[in-house]
Amino acid sequence: METRPHTNFPDPKIPRVSTKSMFNSVLAILNLERGIFYTSWEMIKSPGQAMNRYLFEDRSQFIDPLKLLVLTIPIYLFLMINVFPEASFFTGMEEGFNNNSEGDSLSEKSAQFKLFIEYLKRYSNFLLLLTVPISAIWTYWLFKSYRLNYGEHLVLNAYLYGFLTLVSIILAPLNFISVTFTGYFLMILSFLYQAYFIQSFFRKSWLKSTLYSILLLALSFFSSFVGLLVLVVIVVGFMLAG
Repeated sequence: METRPHTNFPDPKIPRVSTKSMFNSVLAILNLERGIFYTSWEMIKSPGQAMNRYLFEDRSQFIDPLKLLVLTIPIYLFLMINVFPEASFFTGMEEGFNNNSEGDSLSEKSAQFKLFIEYLKRYSNFLLLLTVPISAIWTYWLFKSYRLNYGEHLVLNAYLYGFLTLVSIILAPLNFISVTFTGYFLMILSFLYQAYFIQSFFRKSWLKSTLYSILLLALSFFSSFVGLLVLVVIVVGFMLAG
């Protein structure tokens, strides 16, 4: 018989959370038949068919695209910031600042810049999440003739970025061997997979899919730059308010 909670708490009107229920929640996410593993396998096998099924047929077997992002982005950022800091974008910013700063005021500037970097790290989840709605604008514009609404483009980009982030997590140990090699390898892999994704879903030729992937890659860099500017404005605002 389940123990009743302390009298300070209300009588439960729904099943209480237990270790078993939490374990089942984890299994539901990792379920081979309908969780992240199943979704990932379908994204490898045929992303076009997977997206068609999710958008127009049956969503029950796929992990929610937002859940995929919420699961993968924090893990990826944790690895890049704490386990592989030499591969982190933030480390590159710090090194660039130190190389271009000189004089007696370096220590004061360095302290201010480190505080700025810490704020950026704190809100980096927001930056990566912001990439998805911005990228959805580009695909909505480029593939407007397919008459998909903006929400459907959000789903496509969420799955694309979520899956590529998952791949980056799986391949992160390669940074132990070479940070430079891993960075270039993941960039090329992302570009090729994006072309595969476009070819599979939009039924473009491989040549057109490759050209679209190049264009989207350029637009993604632009989106990241815009997102970074937005984040910098937010961070500076918080720093001034503090």
